[in-house]
Amino acid sequence: MDTPIDYKALAFWLQALQAVITGLVFLYVWLTNRQKVNASAIETLRNDLTNQINDLDDRVIRVEKDIEHLPTHSDMAGLHTRVNEANDSIKSMSGELKQMNHTLQLINDHLLNNRGN
Repeated sequence: MDTPIDYKALAFWLQALQAVITGLVFLYVWLTNRQKVNASAIETLRNDLTNQINDLDDRVIRVEKDIEHLPTHSDMAGLHTRVNEANDSIKSMSGELKQMNHTLQLINDHLLNNRGN
């Protein structure tokens, strides 16, 4: 009743089992490493996007602060009015200077022409 143990068959099946277990361990390690690489890439992208968003937030804040100090339409209208008033004053002064120059020329001509008399 004692059946002899076939050690060659047992060794074959143990080697086959070992090959299957090694293959499963290889597959597990490969999948785990891919997952780690993907997680690392996602983390890198997340950090890059966070930095870019923070930079954009800073730039938007600076632009908003600069825009607060820009003149409004009413400020520009006031400036336009004041420039027009200054222009009118300059035109008036120009006319007065021309008249004064004309008067001075007349005085000069009178003095030059009447000097010999």
